[in-house]
Amino acid sequence: MTTEKYINRIADKLKKGNPLHMDLPNGGKLHLDRPVPFLLVYRIPPGAEDTFTPTLGETESAYLVSSAHPDDESTRLTIKTIANNLADKFGGFMLLEVWLSDQADAAAFTIHLNQKSALPVAEKLRNELQEIRLSQSSKMEAVLEREKKMPAPPYYDALMGNEEARKSEIILIGLEIAPIYIDQQTGLPYPLILRELREGFGKALKKSFFEFVRMQTSYNAAHFEMLGTTELHELVWEIDDKLAEYTQLFDFLLLVTPINVKEEWAGFSKSKYLGTPSFHYRPMPIDPELIKRKLYNLPIEHISDPTLAYLFRDKRKEIDRMLNMLGEREKPDFLYSSQQLFGNIEESLLETARAILVAAEPSELPKQREMLQAAEFASLAETELQFLKQQYGQVSTAVRIREDVEGVMVSRGTLNVSSRYRISRARAFALVQHEIGTHVVTYYNGMAQPLKLFYLGVPGYEQLQEGLAVLAEYLVGGLTNERIRILAARVVAVYHMIAGNSFSDTFFMLTDKYQFKSETAFHIAMRVYRGGGLTKDAVYLKGLLNVIEYIKQGKDITKLLVGKIRQDYLPVIEELMHRGLLNPSPLRPRFLDKPFIDRLDDIKNGGSIFKMIG
Repeated sequence: MTTEKYINRIADKLKKGNPLHMDLPNGGKLHLDRPVPFLLVYRIPPGAEDTFTPTLGETESAYLVSSAHPDDESTRLTIKTIANNLADKFGGFMLLEVWLSDQADAAAFTIHLNQKSALPVAEKLRNELQEIRLSQSSKMEAVLEREKKMPAPPYYDALMGNEEARKSEIILIGLEIAPIYIDQQTGLPYPLILRELREGFGKALKKSFFEFVRMQTSYNAAHFEMLGTTELHELVWEIDDKLAEYTQLFDFLLLVTPINVKEEWAGFSKSKYLGTPSFHYRPMPIDPELIKRKLYNLPIEHISDPTLAYLFRDKRKEIDRMLNMLGEREKPDFLYSSQQLFGNIEESLLETARAILVAAEPSELPKQREMLQAAEFASLAETELQFLKQQYGQVSTAVRIREDVEGVMVSRGTLNVSSRYRISRARAFALVQHEIGTHVVTYYNGMAQPLKLFYLGVPGYEQLQEGLAVLAEYLVGGLTNERIRILAARVVAVYHMIAGNSFSDTFFMLTDKYQFKSETAFHIAMRVYRGGGLTKDAVYLKGLLNVIEYIKQGKDITKLLVGKIRQDYLPVIEELMHRGLLNPSPLRPRFLDKPFIDRLDDIKNGGSIFKMIG
């Protein structure tokens, strides 16, 4: 293709508003997700490219990497075509050229500019770069240098002249980066510093581009994250698929839940509560070490998008810890891995749990209560699933009644009910909102997202999930004192177990000190001691307390239902929404409709866990 045809092709695509993904004639590459009024440029130096600088653009929605010879005009012609066309379209355009400094002791970032109109953006860029924090390093130094000529690397001419840029409303800023991420003795990069720098650098750039877009162009963007890339590399989908595949090779909760609870309760009560239950578990269907080998063969380090790379690394770490626990089931190390996965008991949480157990005195249950059997409860759940299916056709209305589960449990979007399960009619609707209105809703909302991670669950999602699910019980008027006491007792029981007390000791603490009935205390202790010590049950109360604070701050609760996420992931969720990488949630649970949603106002106006006690 001749240079003229090649340039005409670029101009035509820009006029039509099409994306641009092209290999340049000189061996470089051009990438535009969509027409935007800025472009990041890296021209590979005559020697050889470095490890970091050419990858910077891959975090942006518009970048050009060129391997042009200094005498080759094709790169400058390509850039001028893009800049002039998009300056006409948006009323201005910004070129940011980056290069690596050869001075190891220079400031981390030196910003070069010649035009007065570039000064506000350059100052914004300097301020944002100074906010980057790297592990074990001091604050980043960024300096501004005003120059007599247009900025460019020392080995190339400027991309365009001052007069040409002025006429077309184009600003040109040069950014020189010191080799702060390179070991000067070996010449090799520090990989973890490189990762942190890429993440901080990408955010600083987008905020600076946004400053320019907002002040000097007609481009419509309400948030700096909206300028990020909206296209994902094929590797992202491949790793998302593999993480989903490895996650679905095992059902963690089923594998750490005993299958002989009924028999062990009978034996424990016959021993006058002095024996130690011998729980049995399902056979392990996997070899954890083989899956771990596959996990760490996934090339997550090749994903240039810092946000998605973080999500995948975090998920890989969680799967790794779950596999550790399965390999250590019924062994002492199981508890240590559980603490890593689900966390420890903070003093404030323990004190709140103890206070609840004092404030919510045990109440006698009515002697005459209408009880639902497993099939009747399953029928109620199926009705709720039909309600959701009317909103989103992908929802399955199947409910499984099984011999090999205890109580009720949602697994991969399906409700499993023990064939022995019984529940009072007064509590049934609240439990339906807990299991279907929260766990099933977030599963299918997650399925509506492009990444499978959102329905499989991000690391640590259980805390928010269970907090929302208990909130749902409260909103529909089904959060009883007995239920709140059980949530608090789980926290105290986990703490007691971690302190080294036996199953029997914890059981007697629950019955003697907190007046739980024997069978209830047994099931609380069973959940905590299963597998070798599972600390997960403490997250129910902790999650509820966090959700209460979230609501009191006036924040939107529907954002928490986008999938199986955790609360501190919200900035990530919002970024992906701004970038157009997440879809609207198709399901809205019944507990967020009238009349139930009115109870949210009670929480907003000074609500607390203690005000939920009847």
